[in-house]
Amino acid sequence: MAAESLDGKRAEFVSRAREAFDRMFGADGQNGLVTFAQREDRACEVTDELARWLMAEHIALDPSGPSSVEADCPLCSGPVRYESAAQAQVEVREFQTRRGKIEYRRAAARCPRCRKIFFPA
Repeated sequence: MAAESLDGKRAEFVSRAREAFDRMFGADGQNGLVTFAQREDRACEVTDELARWLMAEHIALDPSGPSSVEADCPLCSGPVRYESAAQAQVEVREFQTRRGKIEYRRAAARCPRCRKIFFPA
């Protein structure tokens, strides 16, 4: 990944972290949080949001995520070919992480023979 793209992601993370800090502390340093349970709930909420964002962004950069132009169907072993990777179907995948659900878009391949949709490695 290009350094300027990582710099953009870093800037977005810092902005999100600033917002999380403000949601936790507010202008008065307490933000209306009185009990320990309230403080803990808010701290977990804002940090979990940051963790989910980091994971979703990291997965989106995974080089194995986008579909290749060529793949073999895992069911019939027949070849699946596209003129370009952009022709592959894109599906939203959802993961349940320890910090909550995250979504990411991943290119899927569809076998024309058995009509199975799969995600090439």
